[in-house]
Amino acid sequence: MTNLYDGKMAAIFDAMYQTFIDYDEEYNFYNTLIQENNGKTILEIGSGTGNLAKRFQENKQEYIGLDYSKSMIAIAKERNENCHFIHGDMRDFQLETSVDSILITGRSTSYLINNEDINNTFESIYKNLTSSGIVIFDFIDANRFIPYTKENPIIKHQAKYEGINYYRNSNWKTTSAENFMLEWTAQYYTVKDDEQEIIADDFSTVRVFTLNEMQLFLYLNGFEIIKTIDRKTYAYDTYVIVACKK
Repeated sequence: MTNLYDGKMAAIFDAMYQTFIDYDEEYNFYNTLIQENNGKTILEIGSGTGNLAKRFQENKQEYIGLDYSKSMIAIAKERNENCHFIHGDMRDFQLETSVDSILITGRSTSYLINNEDINNTFESIYKNLTSSGIVIFDFIDANRFIPYTKENPIIKHQAKYEGINYYRNSNWKTTSAENFMLEWTAQYYTVKDDEQEIIADDFSTVRVFTLNEMQLFLYLNGFEIIKTIDRKTYAYDTYVIVACKK
């Protein structure tokens, strides 16, 4: 797994996503699913800079955040002094106490680029859930996203945060038709007084999935699907799955 959003990329990510995502709506979406399944204790995988953590903390819920980026966790801890964050890998982690709700948010499943990654992740989640626990996660729909990238070779996004205009130009190149992997290159810049300043370049190898693929991965790892939601996010057509241990 690549070393995601370390250094100054963590702060750039945080600034841009304040505009891309309505975190109050995001919290309400996930918390509704948690409450529907009587969830009390929560682990968020891909907790990032702690924007959802802030909402869980404000509502006095028992929450833990896990992320692969130390830089993102540093921002999250500054934002949420009373929250517990773990630097860890979703493919291999062990909590001190099992939880009854595990979330994988922000399409973090995209960084599981081979079948071993996916199976190891679901195995780790299974081991860290209580007997009636649930997992809730989103993933990018390959059937819609790959054609979109073919038709739009450069995808542009703009965000304004604290008076600064941020821009991102993304290019997606399909590298494997076998398991739907793409190379994502992105250039981040700001514009001030009509002057463009490049602030970062980024590169990642990511994977998108079909719904049938993900259903089979869950079945093979001992999960039963409770609900499947077709959900449009700011840039991607995604599915959200709620599943429980069989």
